[in-house]
Amino acid sequence: MNAIAQNMTDSAYAQLLALRNGHYDARECVDMTIDSLMEQYQCSRRRAALVTTKAWADLEATGKPPAYVDVSLTTGNTVVIHDASGRTNIFSVHELLQLRDSQHNTINRINA
Repeated sequence: MNAIAQNMTDSAYAQLLALRNGHYDARECVDMTIDSLMEQYQCSRRRAALVTTKAWADLEATGKPPAYVDVSLTTGNTVVIHDASGRTNIFSVHELLQLRDSQHNTINRINA
């Protein structure tokens, strides 16, 4: 990661933490951080949304049982996830898109 990308990521974490402590709801935190990164780093909405969403997901995962995507087994059509209990789950991209489309209140959507 280059220095600008690292600074942008650090900014996203800092802003999200500050906004969460300011009692904004999740959607407001994400939207304000995206707008701020776009202005501060003169980047596209897509790039700011990707950085913000990754930072939000990392912050939300803090203190929760570990789960991870196994990139060595994941392919272009399937995603392999291992959870804390040792279970392995395999999802097709089609299943993940169906899940995404069925969720109406998620904040982690990037439509860029």
